[in-house]
Amino acid sequence: MKILCLDQATLKSGYSVWIDKKLITYGTLNVDPEEKNIVERMKLMRDLVVQLIEEKQPNFIVFEDTQLQHNKLTFQQLSQFQGVLMAYLFDINIGFVIVRPSEWKGYCGIKGRKREEQKLNTIKFVLDKFGWNCSEDEADAIGIGYFAVSKVKVKV
Repeated sequence: MKILCLDQATLKSGYSVWIDKKLITYGTLNVDPEEKNIVERMKLMRDLVVQLIEEKQPNFIVFEDTQLQHNKLTFQQLSQFQGVLMAYLFDINIGFVIVRPSEWKGYCGIKGRKREEQKLNTIKFVLDKFGWNCSEDEADAIGIGYFAVSKVKVKV
């Protein structure tokens, strides 16, 4: 069973790939930060995710639910992008689940009152658990994956 886990956003999305509960690879998808049009950014990131799915051929996808941000516009845009990804997964008939940030962070023991502290603690978790030094987006995708392969009921 190959699972692709995403920490999706419109500028930078982290991903991790797991086969039979083992972390195989991880990385980041990036859209040019000079692209200011949110619809175009969503399209560009969607295209990168599509390319990743075609390349990795996962059986199942896990991604993080959107969190209420301090900026309501950001929350709205991330929710819309999540819908774009869901529509694509419906079209190609790949099962998926959306996990709440508090679920995977709690399972991984990620603590911190502020977002920045949680990000640093997630990077430390990945370094301690897997020995890999990675970006915050990659660390989140790995944390999501670690939770998913242990706790999520996969339906293919």
